[in-house]
Amino acid sequence: MKISTYYQTGKFYNSLPGVLFLFLTLLFFQSCKDSNTDPVNSYDYFPLTVGHYMIYDVNETVYSSGQANPVVKAYQEKDEISSVTVNSDGSSTYIVSRSSRNTSADYWVKTKEYSINQFPDKLIFNIDNQSLVPLVFPIDSKITWNGNMYNTLDEEDYQYEDINQPFKLDSQSFDKTLTLVERRDTTSVIDYDLGLKRFAIGVGLIYDEQTSYEYCQATAACIGQGIIDSGSKKTRKIIEYGPM
Repeated sequence: MKISTYYQTGKFYNSLPGVLFLFLTLLFFQSCKDSNTDPVNSYDYFPLTVGHYMIYDVNETVYSSGQANPVVKAYQEKDEISSVTVNSDGSSTYIVSRSSRNTSADYWVKTKEYSINQFPDKLIFNIDNQSLVPLVFPIDSKITWNGNMYNTLDEEDYQYEDINQPFKLDSQSFDKTLTLVERRDTTSVIDYDLGLKRFAIGVGLIYDEQTSYEYCQATAACIGQGIIDSGSKKTRKIIEYGPM
């Protein structure tokens, strides 16, 4: 308000400091506009709206000891938010219906339901009788939390990376995304363990990789060569999303 009044009186033009101040102000706002760290609604990294759906290409590769070739599967999955209930404590519980099909030409077949409990500081996913915490708020790269805090699995320190950064997934581009690192032990000569998810504003989960390998240790010749003895890799890549 003070800047506007000063400008209208005409005194602004006679003041070099005023000109400099306006220039720096405009430069600041332009810098903010061009920055990838613009303030965003953190909750939009997983929009919870009845009717919202996400379709994924899923690829699984399973290695077994003594087997020359892995077992490879490729199919599609669809997660759709079907209903919501407001609880007595003010939190909300969303029910997600998951369906699968072998190819895009096939009909969807419902395989399961799971729930998402929304709290001001976190989302709790209840899938296959396991409660996981993939998202906590506010989103900050400096914080870590145990994603298994509500189940009996080993503690895993989750952490955010690359917050509010653009990301290209095959032919799709997303303006603001973040990476969730669940596990990352990828330098050992004995095993390889990686849990990684990527979320996009206004979409939700766009990529998920769960990899766990044990490398060959049977002979001196195979040790340290990165030869997979057993384990699995599963990826989910989003191909379509939106409201119903």
